This record gives sequence, structure tokens and C-alpha cells, in this order.
Amino acid sequence: MPQIETSLKTLGLSLATLLLCACAQLPQPITPDAGYSVTPVFFATTRNDTARENLNKRFGSERADVSYGVNQVAIPADYPRAHSASFILWNMTLKRDPTDQVTLLDSQRQTKKTFFDGLTTLQDQSDEPILVFIHGFNTPFERAARITAKLAYDLNLSEPPVLFAWPSHDRASTYPADEDNLSWSQPYITQFYLDLMTNLPERNFVFIGHSMGTRAMAAGLMDLLEVQPTLRHRIEGVAFAAPDIDRDIFARDIAPTLVRFELPITLYASRKDLAMFASNRLHKQPRAGYAGEDILVMPGIDTIDASYAEAELIGHEYFYQGSHTILDLYQWLIEGKPPEERRQLVPVYHRDGRYWQIQPEDKPEEG
Repeated sequence: MPQIETSLKTLGLSLATLLLCACAQLPQPITPDAGYSVTPVFFATTRNDTARENLNKRFGSERADVSYGVNQVAIPADYPRAHSASFILWNMTLKRDPTDQVTLLDSQRQTKKTFFDGLTTLQDQSDEPILVFIHGFNTPFERAARITAKLAYDLNLSEPPVLFAWPSHDRASTYPADEDNLSWSQPYITQFYLDLMTNLPERNFVFIGHSMGTRAMAAGLMDLLEVQPTLRHRIEGVAFAAPDIDRDIFARDIAPTLVRFELPITLYASRKDLAMFASNRLHKQPRAGYAGEDILVMPGIDTIDASYAEAELIGHEYFYQGSHTILDLYQWLIEGKPPEERRQLVPVYHRDGRYWQIQPEDKPEEG
């Protein structure tokens, strides 16, 4: 199996290289006509505040009580929407230029009251759904803030998005510790979802989770709706991007509950996702985010095979890294189109039912 061995070596090398990204990204003054726009990203986090000036290290990977705040993220002027983000530049650039790259400019903590007062004031200006993002394994706080801002920009949302940042480490070797930290954070995530919907009673929401973070997103929504089932009418979409969840557990425990509440759910999976392949091997069970013969197909969930979507190296960040998946998210979450009306999607018939595959015009030929 030389191809698989090569893929695993590439995965290990790529993840190890991320450890080099530790140079200082200092706060930058926000000035008019600076060559970029600024997207506020409201956040709640269970990470420890190191109080370091270096924004790459401001929030660490240790557990802490929930804190709140606002990130200021620069989007370069004329930055293309659904821009194909280079894995190397996105994850390994040591110091970013906000006129050229999506850049975290500043991160300020707030009291819980100030946080929700500010969010309410800004969100009163639109009837758009509010984007709520939760990141995955091996994701530093600074990168999670940039991903959240890019998602909001690519989806053409005019209102600030919201991020929940749990204490993920920034190395592959701490996968078990990340699993424990996510489980420890779960009650705080559920409470945060409830607080959001309580403090913004007139607004609807879309939830996007990535990788390991989808476990907490799913559990938080299930807990929330079991207590207040009427809130389901305010959830316009739930996107599972490369969910690092046991496929059978998802099918038995998660999907039936969410489907029972009639939530609009889309699951993105890829057979070229090396992180999902590695997780399959680690857990000895297929993951819900891995496509192929065991792709998860079941009633009430739109499964999208994103194997041909743009993604570099590890192939795990296709949900924001390339244009194909972003285009599909936009057509679903913003334009409200079902799969059969969305560009680049073709139906595929499986023993368990129908799913959809992203087939861009430049789809490579099968070898």
C-alpha cells in the first residue's frame, strides 16, 4: 500500500511543520484606508489567557473558565470571495500582512454582559442568520479566528460571526488530550448556545462545525433542543464539515435526534481527507467525515462527497480552503437551495440511498 504509506508520511510531515509557526504576530493599529476591511469576530473560549502580546500565543491550550471577547480580523481590499487559500500560506506564515492575507489584528476580552450587549447592538442591524463556528483538533486560537472571519466573508454575511474556541493544542501528538479538553468544554458550549439564542431572541442561526469540533456542536444542539425544542425554528442550517465522529455512533445516536427536530443538516465528507483516514486507523472504525464505500447516507441528512473539492496537502480543510465547498455552502445557507438545485452537485446512488458529489468543471480524471 505505497500510496497510503506516502499519504500518512505527508500527513505527519505537514502536521509537524505546523509547529514552526510560532513567530510573533503583534497587535496592529486599525487605521482608515489601510488597504483592508475589518471583520469583528465575537468569541467565547475555554482556553487560558496567557496575556502575551503575541497574538499567536494570546490564548493557549490549557483549560480555563469561559471568557468572552472580540477579535478584529483584517480582510484585504479586493480579496476574492471563496478565495483558494494556500495551506502553506494560511497555516505556516510567520507574520501576516493584512493588506495581503486574512490577519488577526487584535483580540480583546470583555465581560459577558458587554459581550452580549455589543453582539445584540450589531446584530440588530440585519435579519441575516448569525454564523456560529466551532473549530476542530490541532487548531490554535489565532487560526480559528481567521477561519471564522473568512467563512463570514465568503458567505457574504454583513454581520459579525461568532466563534467558540475550546482548548485544542497545536500538534498532532496531543490528539487524546484534545479529545479530553473538548469533552470537558461540552457543558460550556451547550450553555453558550443557549445564551446566544436567549440574548438574541429575534435572530436565526447557522452552525458550522469542523472535524473534532462537530462532536461538541452536535451534543450542544441536542442538549439545547431537548430542553427547549421550540428553538429549532431558529436554526437555519447545521453543517458538519469533515466530522471526526464514529460513523456508527453518528448514525445511531446523533442523526436520529437532530433529524427528529427537523433541522436542515448537511454533512461534508471526503475520501482524500488524510486526517480522516488517520482517524479511521486510530479508532479502528470509519469516521462520519470519510467518504468511500462506507460514506454515511441516511434520511434527513444531505451528505456531500467533497473528494473533488479544492484542498491542499492534508485535504482536511476543504470547507474554507477552496472555492468548491464554499460555493455549495453559500447556495445552501444563503440562497436556500436544495442539493438538486445547486451548481456542481450531481446525485450518486448508494446502497443506503442517494447522496451528492461535488463535481467541479475541472474535476480530475480517475486514474
